[in-house]
Amino acid sequence: MKIGIVGAGGHGRVVLDLILESRGMEPAGFFDQKGGGEGPYGWPILGDETALVENWSGSRLDGVVVAIGDNRSRRRIFERLAAAGIPLVSLIHRRAQVSRFARIGAGTVICAGAVVGPGAVIGDNCIINTGASVDHDCRVKDHAHICPGSVLAGAVTVGEEAMLGTGTLVIPGITIGNKTITGAGTVVIRDLPDNLLVVGVPARLIRHLEEEEDDLEKGTNGRSGLGKETDRQSRPGKKTNGQPG
Repeated sequence: MKIGIVGAGGHGRVVLDLILESRGMEPAGFFDQKGGGEGPYGWPILGDETALVENWSGSRLDGVVVAIGDNRSRRRIFERLAAAGIPLVSLIHRRAQVSRFARIGAGTVICAGAVVGPGAVIGDNCIINTGASVDHDCRVKDHAHICPGSVLAGAVTVGEEAMLGTGTLVIPGITIGNKTITGAGTVVIRDLPDNLLVVGVPARLIRHLEEEEDDLEKGTNGRSGLGKETDRQSRPGKKTNGQPG
């Protein structure tokens, strides 16, 4: 199989290495906003995202992987390619351990040293990064990123576009909301609602990310201050009944 890699940055290099370690796959090159020239380690940049969509029928590729760490950007490109009928290939490093009883969605990348346990369900376009552990019966929803060295104990749910920072630890049965981000080394012992940035041991609220999105939509620069608590009621440390969609 000839595979195109969308994104020629750091995660693109990881995906290139993963394909080279796989049997029956060959990297064709990269697609990147640079649009042409030489990409990482001498592989060519074949064009940009638009060129990939417009020229897919003549590309002689068997599929592509979106190799971008940022969840929002990766989702946008994934959905554009899927709508164009381009096959999105899942990649599992040969030194990852994935249970035969786990389910892996389209376009998901599982890196070297990662472990995915029985009954786990990994959605579309996710990243289970180097050395991350997703234990039995976890659910990682579409477009999420489990960063290197993070550990999810059994029956954890991670929402769409959530990102668990490097070395995050999550105790059993926890739900983490859509687009919520944990800082490196965070320990999560309570459910977390959508759109939060949390850090610490145990996790504490830094800010509500939807406020920043609202500010951007309104064209303002206002942000809630880093390290300051807000007066909202939905905080880490309180059990919530809402489940992410």
